[in-house]
Amino acid sequence: MAGESRKRKVGLLYDERMCKHDTPDGEDHPECPNRIKAIWAKLQLTGLAQRCVVLGGSKAEDKHLQLVHTKEHVNLVKSLSTKKKDSRRNKIASKLDSIYLNGGSSEAAYLAAGSVVEVAEKVAEGELDCGFAIVRPPGHHAEADEAMGFCLFNNVAVAASYLLNQRPDLAVKKILIVDWDVHHGNGTQKMFWKDPRVLVFSVHRHDDGSFYPTGDDGDYDKVGEGAGEGFNINVPWEQGRRCGDEDYIAVWDHILIPVTKEFNPDLILLSAGFDAAIGDPRGGCFVTPYGYSVMLKKLMEFAQGKIVMALDGGYNLGSVAKSSLACVQVLLEEKQIQDSFEEYPYESKCRVIEAVRKRVCAYWPSLADELPWEAKTPCSPVKHLSLFVHFLHCLLNFASAQTSLSKTSSSSSDDGEEVLESTFIQEQAESLRASLEVALEEKAALQTKVVELQGEKLRLQDKYAAEAKEAAEKLTHVSSELREAKIDLDFQRELFKKANEEKKLLEVRVLKLEAELQQEASDKLRLRISRDRYAAEVKEAAEHLAKVRSELRDVQIDLNLHRKLPKKAKKVM
Repeated sequence: MAGESRKRKVGLLYDERMCKHDTPDGEDHPECPNRIKAIWAKLQLTGLAQRCVVLGGSKAEDKHLQLVHTKEHVNLVKSLSTKKKDSRRNKIASKLDSIYLNGGSSEAAYLAAGSVVEVAEKVAEGELDCGFAIVRPPGHHAEADEAMGFCLFNNVAVAASYLLNQRPDLAVKKILIVDWDVHHGNGTQKMFWKDPRVLVFSVHRHDDGSFYPTGDDGDYDKVGEGAGEGFNINVPWEQGRRCGDEDYIAVWDHILIPVTKEFNPDLILLSAGFDAAIGDPRGGCFVTPYGYSVMLKKLMEFAQGKIVMALDGGYNLGSVAKSSLACVQVLLEEKQIQDSFEEYPYESKCRVIEAVRKRVCAYWPSLADELPWEAKTPCSPVKHLSLFVHFLHCLLNFASAQTSLSKTSSSSSDDGEEVLESTFIQEQAESLRASLEVALEEKAALQTKVVELQGEKLRLQDKYAAEAKEAAEKLTHVSSELREAKIDLDFQRELFKKANEEKKLLEVRVLKLEAELQQEASDKLRLRISRDRYAAEVKEAAEHLAKVRSELRDVQIDLNLHRKLPKKAKKVM
């Protein structure tokens, strides 16, 4: 009917064959087949899968994998076939970082990468509006020549490179890769380090480089190199265990969304790791399914909503299933989202956001203005914790109610679905109970600390009033000096820019002069060769002329002789 909005075509890719990748001896592991089974079961139980375009997996081609991986790495993963003995696979895995292998690893890895390529291609072609590839093993840690962090191939990177380099007819010239996995996507960053066609954005726990993958690759000062300088943005949480919805939304509002407006991507690829979700055993953060839905909704305002989600991390079955459900609802546009939060990030998170903005504002002018943090009043730590404790109580009550409900409605569900759903709820409840106990302890400790600090504040207020005033004056002076230094720095940058331009001009002139000298030398060489050839020909002609002259003299002598013979004959007669 006229006036009705068109129903969005959302692709949903799931393939049971990716469950073949498992631990060699069947031992427990966080990156297990049940991760994608849990998501698929949740989407089917709620009826969302039936409202999407369901796709089967597709294996990647070697030539597409080699767009971002070395040939040796591709061949290594390919060789992990069922014919290779487990002992040999275990030996290979032992040399890698956080990797296990079995007979199904190769097929699963090829399916994971190829499936993300397939969904991305269909979205770019317009056959789908957007899509979610429920794949494993994950991908964002895999580097060009190395598997690590549960990842064999870099699924999202392969898809991005395929669209940019193999399908120019689709007119996808700029791609935004958003990685909200709790771990830094080191592999994706390195693969597009010098490529201005791909803006890589990652928000993750860093903890001064001690959180996986350890090191400083995920720090905010890593912005790319060469032509790709400024096209890599990291938001590294330094106190990651306190991160929740309000912190991530602040990053979206004050960094990612303004930059995305400037970049104006043709398509968005999302490394959708759900290990920053509440209850995840490895992430330790508190992002809710609703928080993920808000982040996704904000991204759908760009690239005409052409978003491809690819599952990366997420190791609490209940959290990953519910977060995925919330995101698919957003892709289908079946859920109203309130995209603002009244709560304000912790001060430490604000400092990280400000540091990132200052580092990359030279490349993205929309981040140049200072944020008016002082105009907002953040909640006290005790208030934040009280709200969180209240939230945990609500979730526990909800989990209990869900348990009761699942017991009364078990007759209407398949046995496998009932067991899986019950497992999710039990895991979620246990995780929440543990988090509640820790939160209560932290709350009591914080309340005691606040009382002590308030008393200390009253005792020291008068003593340090004058020093505070002096410090304020010094701060004003330092701020003035910093502004002057910034002006001087900008001037130096301008000089450096001009010097670079002059350098480039000189390089062009040098190249031109070298070309002219080479041409002149070539001309001289040709002239010398021509001169030598001419001299030889002149010499040969002179010799030939002398020979001809000699022959002419002989002919002249013969001629004279023949002239005298008739005279002698007459005399004889």
